Amino acid sequence: MIDMNIYKKLLPYSLSQDPVLVAMFEALVIQLKEAYDEADLLYDLVNIDKLPEPLLDVIAYEKHVDFYDNQLTIDQKRELIKSSISWHRKKGTRWAVERVVSIVYPNANVYEWFEYDGHKYRFKIEVDEPFIASKDMKRLRELVEATKNKRSWLEYIAIKMPQTQYIELDSDQYHYPIYLPICGEIHCEGVPGAATDEALEIKSENYTYPVYLPICGEFHTNEVIDLW
Repeated sequence: MIDMNIYKKLLPYSLSQDPVLVAMFEALVIQLKEAYDEADLLYDLVNIDKLPEPLLDVIAYEKHVDFYDNQLTIDQKRELIKSSISWHRKKGTRWAVERVVSIVYPNANVYEWFEYDGHKYRFKIEVDEPFIASKDMKRLRELVEATKNKRSWLEYIAIKMPQTQYIELDSDQYHYPIYLPICGEIHCEGVPGAATDEALEIKSENYTYPVYLPICGEFHTNEVIDLW
């Protein structure tokens, strides 16, 4: 509880007799007290789990959390902030990429090129959960760019999906070939589908409508490394 009498002594006698000025002063004292309390909370990282979301956004800016996203859940924001110091120390390592990706996608894994016979100095990310290409691709790209070293390049992203799950690709969002192993029927708006066991190449300039594909294997963008 704030003792207003202590702060009122700071006012000159002539001002302390004016009820309007006294009321303004009391309101100012309350606001200053709240500001001081918030400053204490921001200074103490131990209280991250108790801070409201607006203050988390302030701390993220102050601590230069490069991979911070205002659209994340409050729990994800807290985890990112608490881990930001160690990530800054280990930025550019595989550990840092794995940690930052796994916070947003808990079942994600990072593999170096020599672990899957890929191109040198490349790496891939496997995500084992539902994936919305247009939004999540952009978020994942930003996370990877903020943490990986400059020598390494993301070769592709493998999205593990059940056969009954579909991913929508809008032709105006992609400007490079997309290769997908197909194990079911291909559904295109206005175009009959056909079953196939082989990988299918889809070039964006050939389609003016959304394409819906049942995915049974890895989804990877063959030339995306030139854009990332």
